Amino acid sequence: MKKSAEILGLPVISILEGKELGTVKDLVVDASGGAVAALIVDDGKWYLGAKLLPFGAITGLGEYAITVDSSEYILSVVKSPELEQLLIENVKVIGTKVLTKTGRIQGTVSEIVIDDTGKIAACEISENNGAISNVPAQRIVTFGKSVLIITDEDQPTHIAAAMAKTMEKHDIPVVNERLAVQTTPTSAVAVQSGKETDDDPTRKFDEKHRKFLLGKKASRRIETDNGMIIVDQGGEITEEVLQKAKLAGKFVELSMSVQ
Repeated sequence: MKKSAEILGLPVISILEGKELGTVKDLVVDASGGAVAALIVDDGKWYLGAKLLPFGAITGLGEYAITVDSSEYILSVVKSPELEQLLIENVKVIGTKVLTKTGRIQGTVSEIVIDDTGKIAACEISENNGAISNVPAQRIVTFGKSVLIITDEDQPTHIAAAMAKTMEKHDIPVVNERLAVQTTPTSAVAVQSGKETDDDPTRKFDEKHRKFLLGKKASRRIETDNGMIIVDQGGEITEEVLQKAKLAGKFVELSMSVQ
């Protein structure tokens, strides 16, 4: 297991030629596979285009160097269309916001831990209170470009995986809170009657998070799916705004759009 910081900057050595081929400049993340697909290698010739080393071609991942059998495993972008697509998607993981499937902001990804096959085994999270925690791969539902979706600590992964299928396409990935409610029969009854059950965690606000949002300003306009304005850019977040966002399934999006 290695953290990304332990890989970046390492020299890449060819065993056959006995020479250094460059140094690791960055990682190419395969979000759908939850893995590092390749390393970007800086060979000092960037005017010829980026060079890529598929993770599967690595012979040894040591403390002081990365070894490959020969230089033929260092590929140009034009010869690697699949890796080129991942470069275009540009999912970094580190620096992304961390949300639970119920919409709580957990913190920010500060580091990733990679196993010998390239799989992301865990993410190191800098929490809002300053604490550092580790989230294992089993709790990760979605690697997004701007947000990492994880399960709550007491929720089985397969339930969250089902929830991930209801995520809508916005500027940031969000959990469709309305569909989440409808998966529970008691919640569906509550919706029809216009009442909310006190023991349904998907139908009530996180009190601390609600208090945090109240009085803040929206950094951009938030709208419902049919174009109705929930709050304008610069508008104050009030109880009414929170309720509208909750009912429209835009609570997480609103949470990520405050000044």
